[in-house]
Amino acid sequence: MSLVIHFGLASFSTLSRKSMTLQLTVPNMACSVCANTITKALQAVDANASVQADPTTKLVSVETQASETAIKEALAAAGYPVA
Repeated sequence: MSLVIHFGLASFSTLSRKSMTLQLTVPNMACSVCANTITKALQAVDANASVQADPTTKLVSVETQASETAIKEALAAAGYPVA
């Protein structure tokens, strides 16, 4: 007696969200520790986000698939609200 088990491959279709780049001013980003905190907060929302946070210019540039609202809420929750 033989037992044959077939495993089918399921086809999954993921909705592809368009990536966008946001330029945000964060007035109370004062140092590299702030920039690191901001980067971690944004990558918690979108692990694949590309984040550049510059304390000198107070600018955060983020390329993400998350919504602008989600990004701004994450910054505010981390203590760095957008101007």
